[in-house]
Amino acid sequence: MGITRILTAAQMRKADEITIASGLSGFDLMDRAGRAVAASALKCIPDYSRIVVIAGPGNNGGDGFAAARHLRKYRIPVTVVSLVPVDSLTGDAKEHAVQAIKSGVKVRESLSNEAIGEVERWLGRSSIVIDAIFGTGLGRPVEGFMAEVVARINACDRPVFSIDIATGICADSGSVLGTAVKADVTLPIAASKWGHWLLDGRDYTGRLLEVADIGISDEAIQAAWRDTCDCDESEDHCFCVNSTCLINDTYLNTAWPPRPRLSHKGFFGHVWIFGGSPGFTGAPQLAGLGAYAAGAGLASIACPEDVWPVIAAANLEVMTHPESSTAWQRGDAIVAGPGWGRERGELLSTLLDTDKPLVVDADGLNIIAFTPALQEKLAARAALTVITPHPGEAARLLGKDVGTVQDDRKRAVLELVQRYKCWVVLKGSETLVASPERDIYLNPFGSPQLAIAGSGDVLAGMIGAQLSRKKGDGATLAELISSCVALHGKAGSLEGWYLPGELAKLVSVMRQNLERGDGKEK
Repeated sequence: MGITRILTAAQMRKADEITIASGLSGFDLMDRAGRAVAASALKCIPDYSRIVVIAGPGNNGGDGFAAARHLRKYRIPVTVVSLVPVDSLTGDAKEHAVQAIKSGVKVRESLSNEAIGEVERWLGRSSIVIDAIFGTGLGRPVEGFMAEVVARINACDRPVFSIDIATGICADSGSVLGTAVKADVTLPIAASKWGHWLLDGRDYTGRLLEVADIGISDEAIQAAWRDTCDCDESEDHCFCVNSTCLINDTYLNTAWPPRPRLSHKGFFGHVWIFGGSPGFTGAPQLAGLGAYAAGAGLASIACPEDVWPVIAAANLEVMTHPESSTAWQRGDAIVAGPGWGRERGELLSTLLDTDKPLVVDADGLNIIAFTPALQEKLAARAALTVITPHPGEAARLLGKDVGTVQDDRKRAVLELVQRYKCWVVLKGSETLVASPERDIYLNPFGSPQLAIAGSGDVLAGMIGAQLSRKKGDGATLAELISSCVALHGKAGSLEGWYLPGELAKLVSVMRQNLERGDGKEK
């Protein structure tokens, strides 16, 4: 399975520019996009009846004209309803409009509310509608006549196919710019866009197809990431990354290879969970179950003396020790924070001083958020560290409100990386994993079913397990951490559970299937 890159609008423009400078013309790029749209649309139409393209004024409209010309090669009746005068088009879009007309594509103009009937008439005659109004370059609200066209498209009872991104969805944030087309299918061109995944974008994208390859190389995309970072990071428009991509099933297979026949529990690591407080004795136990579910050989809990009898008596699987024990020093990885309370700052400081891989979750994050000295210690820590905030915890760590974090999650995760110099797992819908080198991995798997207390504790334990394993199989940190997020999301999407302990069991079953070497997690 190939890598799916994610780009902002500025990065996409830069990748276009780099590709054109290398010798592939803008006309050819648009032609290839049109060919890809035509091929995908043919797989979506219920029969070989009329396809209607609603074309806007820019390159997205040009892609629509190019698609219409390629559809005519299959003898498909095609009508393009242009929302601007065809004579006003310029550049490559104008040339593709001319070529489409020469090939026999019907072109009609609908230029104002008074002519909206032309849009209505052709929508009613279509088998599928191709949305080619606005693409990734849209930076203003859709208003007036264009907004009325969008309303008519959304009201028609025809499948809607959007080119690159649904009209009205911000390519960078996923927010609705005034109004937006509710697509049934979207074909991303050259790369996925952040707007396909964030905020409302996922709801308006419909079924997201595989990215259409139009000749923009991965080298051009990597150069676009670099070249768009020559700016002041305090500027609102700047989004400096080393790389951005989707997590896919390959990560899972790499992170959980078949177990060696001669393996033993020590081979798979010993995770220590520091957590628990009066009234919150379940959280560290769930983290322990998560560690076992992800494949840890051993899992232990270190908890305050006043809850040690409760936690020790509550489970058979996870070993339990009072915090005064020093046995944790022989462990392979530490998870700190589940159900801990906010009075453990001194102990957290001690754990930050260790050279063991450390996952900081839940109250561990809240302690750091309100303790500047621990913030400095976390940022200066040399050993591997992963923090796993939900949006509220992220807001506290950044000194912002939750709404600001959620409005631009991709920027928030980079701000956390920049401030704390560690791996960050920003939980929530489309969880983001970010490295200290500013690589971002977006998790496309998950479900609102995961919005339940305890599910994050399971994930923290899973990450601890992967950091503790003496794997020796070449898996990268990105694969180890991202695989936990993906498997947790996939398990959460399944039916048959409503308690986080049951979620851990589903994770275990899926992980064992991967390790059996059948290439599947279920």
